[in-house]
Amino acid sequence: MTSRYKRYGPRLTVSLTGTDYERLNALATQDDVSVSWVIRRAIEDYLRRHPRENRRVAATIHRRERRAAQTQ
Repeated sequence: MTSRYKRYGPRLTVSLTGTDYERLNALATQDDVSVSWVIRRAIEDYLRRHPRENRRVAATIHRRERRAAQTQ
């Protein structure tokens, strides 16, 4: 596993409209960061605003991982 994967986790491919990409790129350029950085911050903000859903998803993942560990 590379250090980049450890740092950021799995990659995700997302299709955007040209306008949305241009706006993100302009924001990133203005703040001297990458578009990826802007998108990661937007995802973090979104998840922070939805804590209830995060707990439910985390519990589901934990149960799935626990079952998988028991079958090994």
